[in-house]
Amino acid sequence: MFKAWPMESVETEFRRLKILQYLATATGYEAAASILRMQCCRIGVPTTLDQVVAAMGWLAEQDLTTSRTYNNEPISRITAKGREVALGSSSYPGVMRPDP
Repeated sequence: MFKAWPMESVETEFRRLKILQYLATATGYEAAASILRMQCCRIGVPTTLDQVVAAMGWLAEQDLTTSRTYNNEPISRITAKGREVALGSSSYPGVMRPDP
């Protein structure tokens, strides 16, 4: 039997994917939380700063990104593993797979 996928989980996994995809193309492969929030909102993923910071923390815990702080703003930088997930070369539980 088909079980519904909770919308919150879909949004969270999609947000993580879009953050990785943005970082994979960003100058220096890194961006601040405020930039990532604007990017998510720009592509139609309603996102609060708290949601971005939580996603950044989760991605760093999974070694898909590294994180640092500059002027009290969290900054994420994509890792090689995160780039593979962003491009669809590999998959990771908790991150939506990109379309083919």
